[in-house]
Amino acid sequence: MLSALVYHRSVLAVVRRVDERAWAALRGEPEGSLDDVLLRNAYRLEPSAHPAVFRAGERAAAALELDGDIDYYQVSGEPNASYLHQAGKAVILFQGALLDRLDEDELTAVIGHELAHRLLWQADEGAYLAVDRLLDAAAGDARTPSQYLETHRRWSLATELFADRGALTACGDLSTTVRALLKLETGLSTADPAAYLRQAESLDLRSGSRGTSHPEAVGRVWALQNWLAGEDAEALVTGPLDVDAPDLLDAVLLRELSRDFAAAIAHTEGLRTDAIATAAAGFADPPGPLGVPGGAVRFDEPLAVRPVDGAPLPRPRPLAPATLRYLCYLLLDLATADPEAGDAGLVASLAVARRSGLPGYVDIADDELGWTDKQRARFIQAAAEVVG
Repeated sequence: MLSALVYHRSVLAVVRRVDERAWAALRGEPEGSLDDVLLRNAYRLEPSAHPAVFRAGERAAAALELDGDIDYYQVSGEPNASYLHQAGKAVILFQGALLDRLDEDELTAVIGHELAHRLLWQADEGAYLAVDRLLDAAAGDARTPSQYLETHRRWSLATELFADRGALTACGDLSTTVRALLKLETGLSTADPAAYLRQAESLDLRSGSRGTSHPEAVGRVWALQNWLAGEDAEALVTGPLDVDAPDLLDAVLLRELSRDFAAAIAHTEGLRTDAIATAAAGFADPPGPLGVPGGAVRFDEPLAVRPVDGAPLPRPRPLAPATLRYLCYLLLDLATADPEAGDAGLVASLAVARRSGLPGYVDIADDELGWTDKQRARFIQAAAEVVG
């Protein structure tokens, strides 16, 4: 049986804490019916005229262990398929010439993709449907903070990856699933799944998708292959930890990372002054005394981050260049927060940067403080001699 992605479960955990009232209000099956609108504006498919559609739908529903009726409609437009959520039954809307391009196995995959949306919305008594509604509403409001907008984008990507798993589960074959996706995406009547899988392997897709509502098709294929192999596929959704584009989860992680790094800096020999401790305390939320974090952290390798609010344990995340630059400036701000720390404080900060895997810190400090070549060489040499 399919289960929600770690990203879905993590966002659900945070939304239930942050927006419990709004989330609770949006739970429940949709009210009303789309039947009148569809009957007026679309062609309803009947089993006698389109038996292949109904056979494919029965096969997909059985594979996904979904009960209930499924209605199928056809409208004009670019070839596509979409799921319309209603209480009591599923509705799948086909557009354009899609049905003419797909064989029955491929159609099973496409219907499985759409029915997987229903599977997710019904899971956990409609909890994920409530989050989806909340994020959709937030995305349509100009006052919505950017963290919610990024969460909405990643949530949509994660939902499509879940639906792709539904497609694969329905038809039972990766090549068929990929071929159906390629026909839908490219408009071709034939496609080579093996070639497209090789194309996916040639890209670094752990850097994350740049899609707004759907991942790029090549990323979806890569994610399916990784899922089948039991490897991480969610890097396509989350990408590196990026201070310039955090979602709700990353915003929490970045605050914790800033707090812990500031605490480590403030407890470093050469930087252990009252002024620096006061400045470091400002990175706590709320501001206050900081403890010493356990163990050294290196930022030049994937970071093992803590789960947020009881969410599933996230996989280690690489840091985006913007985040590394931010950490360098955090270190420089604290190193220069107390003029009395002087050169000894700068040397200590260079040693911290070396231990933490922040090689760009030297150039940033040099640019901001205007060192001479002699000063730079002297500071680097002194930092290299610092033990630890």
